[in-house]
Formats: sequence, structure tokens, C-alpha cells
Amino acid sequence: MAEGMVCKTNRGIQLYAGKLNKMKAIYYNAFGGPDVLQYGDIPDPIAGPGQVLIHVKAASLNPADYKTRRGDLKTTKGSRFPKIPGSDFAGIVKESGDGVSGFNPCDKVYGFIPVISGEQGALAELVLASPKLLRNLPEGMAFEEAASLPGACLTALNGLRRLENLQGKSVLINGATGGVGHFAVQLARAQGAKVTAVCGSGNYDLALKLGASEVIDYHKTALSTVDKKFDMIFDTPGRMNKADVCRLLNKNGVYASTIFNRADFFFSFFVQLVFGKKLTSASMRAYTSDFEEIEAYFKKGFLNPYVEQTFALSQAIEAFRLAESGKSRGKIVIRI
Repeated sequence: MAEGMVCKTNRGIQLYAGKLNKMKAIYYNAFGGPDVLQYGDIPDPIAGPGQVLIHVKAASLNPADYKTRRGDLKTTKGSRFPKIPGSDFAGIVKESGDGVSGFNPCDKVYGFIPVISGEQGALAELVLASPKLLRNLPEGMAFEEAASLPGACLTALNGLRRLENLQGKSVLINGATGGVGHFAVQLARAQGAKVTAVCGSGNYDLALKLGASEVIDYHKTALSTVDKKFDMIFDTPGRMNKADVCRLLNKNGVYASTIFNRADFFFSFFVQLVFGKKLTSASMRAYTSDFEEIEAYFKKGFLNPYVEQTFALSQAIEAFRLAESGKSRGKIVIRI
């Protein structure tokens, strides 16, 4: 064992010791389902120039994590094995490489790893992060809460931004109690929108608690039968029928989807030209100003990450199975 790193905190002295050569991690050596994941030893990463080495305390799962593992988002770099999944994380800085300023040993941080670009992820005891995608942990925010934020909350923020001004607007959020959706409901409400949530009957109360004014139970009411119109539709699973979208949107309304392919792009030109309605992508954006905005909402009490289930690192395969079932609420977090 290497000599531990001692960090002084408000609660006394805590020891963070890392292994000299190996760390525990979740990794895979081939694309496939959850069964390709393994729990074992991987060589410790070493901080190079412009990198920060972090002891991971918590990580959360996003669709990009299991889509990358399945091989849906293959890139040249992303095809090199072994691969460690996990985009979102929170932890404690161990050391910084040359050229890094603003992050010191023992700092509590959270951030995002672009695993779809081939980077090694955060489901491990140690992770390397770019300081551009790293933030100091806001006061009062737990590691589990911080680890749930980047991918899902930044996607929700950018998706809602497509409407520009939400004050007094009617917003339909499909998948309102999922990872992106539960953040979108809170952010829309905080910006003055009247939110209608679409979710299953088991999540009705949660949707209201998050800030929805109305709830549509898709088990009982098909969207094809809804006769209201909305200024914005945020389709967090990206599965809505485009005919329903066009019918439910007000003129000059905006539909934002987390899944927007080439066919959708061309179809959007037709819809805007003929019906005066905008169809667009709700992709993640990670500017410094975006992080600052979600942190401000958290500090004011308008944004509360909902973490219903946590798993140990060794239980990550079970966590992935739950994430891919589509039955989870809020975020799934893995403690490390």
C-alpha cells in the first residue's frame, strides 16, 4: 500500500489511502450487455499535464454509459479495451498534473468524463478528469447528489433553454421522473413554467413533489388522446410520436428531444415551414456558466437531486440492469 493522503476537514482528520499500482474498478473487454462488465483490479491512472487525479466517492449512471458499453456509440478511441464506464462523479482531489491550477489535494469536487470520446470512466477508485469539466463541490451538497448532476441536469438545462423564456409558459415533460426528466421538472418550475408531467402511475406523487402542476399517467391516458396544447414539449426518452408532437404544440411552440437523428433534423425543416413549430435536439452542454446556473438553483433550494437507489461498486452490474430496465426513478448512484 502506498502512503495515504491526509486531509483536514471540519470534522477532523480523514485518511484517503490509495493502492500503489492497482485500483478496484468496473470494466469491460468487449461490447455487450451488462454481463460483459467485470469487477476487479486495473492499473492506477497517473495524472499527466492538464489532468486532475481524483479519489472517487460516488458516481452515477447515464444512458451514454450503457450505450457506449453496448457499442452503440463506437469511436476509434472508444474501441480500445479494457474500458471503464461512468460519466458523472464526485470525489476528492489526490493530485494535479503540470499546468493545472485551482484544484489542490483534498479539495472536494464533482465533474463529468466524456466516455463516448474514449476516456476512461469513473466507476473506479481513481479517475482522471479535465479541469474544464471539474467543479468544486458546493457547500451543503453531498457526494451522491453532486455525482448525479452533470450529465442529466446539464442536459435538462440546455433542453429547456430551447424555449428561451419559460415564465408563464406551458411545458409538457415526457419521462418526468427519470434522470433528465426529474431535473427538467424542477428547473422548468423554478423558471416560472406551468409543468405537465408524463409518467407512470407509480410515479404520480413524485412528479407532483418535483413541481408538476398536472400529471398524465401514460398507463391510463395515451398522448394521442390529450386535447391540450403546450408551448414546449421536452421529450426526455426521445420516443414520442411526431404526429402527437405536432398536434400538441402551439404555433411557434418548441419540441426538444434527447434523441435527435438525421431524419428528425430534415423533418424539422418541414414542420417549421408548414406548421410554424420548432423541433430540436436537447443535447448536453457543459460551459462554466451552465455549472454555475445549476449550482445557483441548488443553493436557492429549487433543485434537489432525487437519488432513490445506491449501489456499491461491486454491485454495478445490478445498477446497470436497473438503469437499462427503464423502471428507475431519478438517478442511480454508485458509492465507491
